[in-house]
Amino acid sequence: MAVYEVIAYRGNRNFYLKRPDYRRTVHDGDGKPSAREQAEALRAELAERSLNNRLGWTHIDITAKLRESEES
Repeated sequence: MAVYEVIAYRGNRNFYLKRPDYRRTVHDGDGKPSAREQAEALRAELAERSLNNRLGWTHIDITAKLRESEES
C-alpha cells in the first residue's frame, strides 16, 4: 500500500530551511484512486489555489513514504 506526502513551501527561504507551510499525507484505500494519482491531483489543486489566492507557494513536492508497519 502506497503512501505519499504532499508538501508546499512558501518562498525560497522556507524551502531551503525545509519548513513547509502545508503538509498532507495521502494513501491508497478502497474506492479511492491510487495514492500517486491523489498526490498529483492535490499538487495541481495547490498550484491553482496558490495562483488564485496569492498564497505564494513556490515549491510543491511529492514524497513517497513508508507506512509505519513497513518501517520496522
